[in-house]
Amino acid sequence: MRDASFWSVAATRALTIYAIMIFVVLWVGFLLAMVVNQGWLDLLWNWVQALPSIPRVIVWILILPIMVALWTWHSSWPLVLRLLGFAAVAGWTLLAVSGLYKAFR
Repeated sequence: MRDASFWSVAATRALTIYAIMIFVVLWVGFLLAMVVNQGWLDLLWNWVQALPSIPRVIVWILILPIMVALWTWHSSWPLVLRLLGFAAVAGWTLLAVSGLYKAFR
């Protein structure tokens, strides 16, 4: 039988990989929507804003980087600032899930 530290490390690695996979899929979807049809971003934004308060808060918490990117995209900022904001949020996401590198060292 393996000790508890093995399961602690294994669970941490599995959750880190899972988080990275989820955010890769979300960011690829966001980029795809930006390139193919920006109306999809509008649909997602409007859908989230139409949710009742508690589910809307839950969605914001679960996919915070994507929601911040959507908020930035729908702001009245100039295009250059929106793209810089989008890049900053994407970089922030990479830093947040960079625990994968630390977990496998």
